[in-house]
Amino acid sequence: MSLLTKRTAYPLLVPSALLLLSAIIVWQWPTFSRHIEEVTELRAIMVVLPLVPYFLLAIGIIVGWRFNNCGLILTCLALGLAYSTLSLTPNRNSGPNGFQVSISDATRILLPLNLAFFATLTRRRLFTPIGLLCAALVLFQAFLLLLFCQTLASPLSHLITEGKIKWPLFYTVLADYSTRLAGWLHQDVLLDFTNLSVLALFSFAAALTFLALRLTRTQDALSAGFLGSLAAAFLGLSGTGPSGMVYFSTSGLTLLISAVDISFSMAYLDELTGLPGRRSLNNELLNLGRKYVVAMIDVDHFKRFNDQYGHKTGDHVLKMIASKLKNITGGARVFRYGGEEFTAIFPGKSVDEALPHLEVYRKIIETSPFVVRGHERRSTDKKGKTPSNGKKKVKITVSIGIAAPGKDVTTPEKVLKEADRVLYKAKTAGRNRVAT
Repeated sequence: MSLLTKRTAYPLLVPSALLLLSAIIVWQWPTFSRHIEEVTELRAIMVVLPLVPYFLLAIGIIVGWRFNNCGLILTCLALGLAYSTLSLTPNRNSGPNGFQVSISDATRILLPLNLAFFATLTRRRLFTPIGLLCAALVLFQAFLLLLFCQTLASPLSHLITEGKIKWPLFYTVLADYSTRLAGWLHQDVLLDFTNLSVLALFSFAAALTFLALRLTRTQDALSAGFLGSLAAAFLGLSGTGPSGMVYFSTSGLTLLISAVDISFSMAYLDELTGLPGRRSLNNELLNLGRKYVVAMIDVDHFKRFNDQYGHKTGDHVLKMIASKLKNITGGARVFRYGGEEFTAIFPGKSVDEALPHLEVYRKIIETSPFVVRGHERRSTDKKGKTPSNGKKKVKITVSIGIAAPGKDVTTPEKVLKEADRVLYKAKTAGRNRVAT
């Protein structure tokens, strides 16, 4: 399995597991409900269960508010409004020319498009011009659906469209376009999705494709959560009986879990390199035993490299260093300490046992050429000359300092400082070496 496939598939594990569990619940629902009805103390659960999706989606709105996630807030709001329309499905309103429409028909078309759009707003705040405009858009859509369905269901619309009575131009035009839209909403369905029109199916397919492509690019839990939430909403809107309640609960729960996951990643993982960050390192230091080795790793001449090629290229160097560090042998746990410094901890090992693994890593970095492309270099060098547009291979090296607990170095914090001191010794001795 390729690295891209792994990074895309892993965030989908939780949404996929929740969807599978939901499918089992819907399949076994008659058995579950029968057992609940047989126990008097549990009968109240059947009354409360339809409210579970609203509860989960309300929590999602609160979490989105706490994390300034406009996309999460609007998605939970849209899902809540969509779930509320399920109760309207059996009471379809007969429109002119024999069409039968309801708010649910339009919701099944609009919801996927809204969710796909809101997935792009996860880094925006609600109280910004764009956030408030999108919130107004959701409420405006709800208003239009009510206006459309009430107009189509009105007995006057039959008489107006048949030309039997005259009415103000606005109402006449509204009734006419409502009739046409009713036909588009209620086309023949495909396969066995009896609650979904062809237009709704195409809407869901387009949104799922967009979110899937977005996941392959971002490879994060929240993008996977939006994809899983849309899939659950699709099953909820296309099913009957308890499926709406179960799948919309799954949709809200998927968003909640993915939001918590992404907040954990933001707190404990370094965004640039994907390695655990300083907070994760501090937690690791609190849980070490008596025998361990701490290694501090620093990129040689990194400031000079940044000055010559730019910070963007410097970021690429840090990503390369981190990608190699993830594969270091010896059972090391690796972290980004900050800037161009990284930390590797070898639990249960001595300095002599950890040294060969760090030496192998140092040689891998030394022998891995880094290619600087022409468009990544600064426009002029220090002498004012413009560099060529071709590719240039540069050599990247690292210096490493190792320390372990000893007589005068007893705590993990002191060992970390000692490793940093030894790292400085490696740099003053000529760099590109491992010092103990």
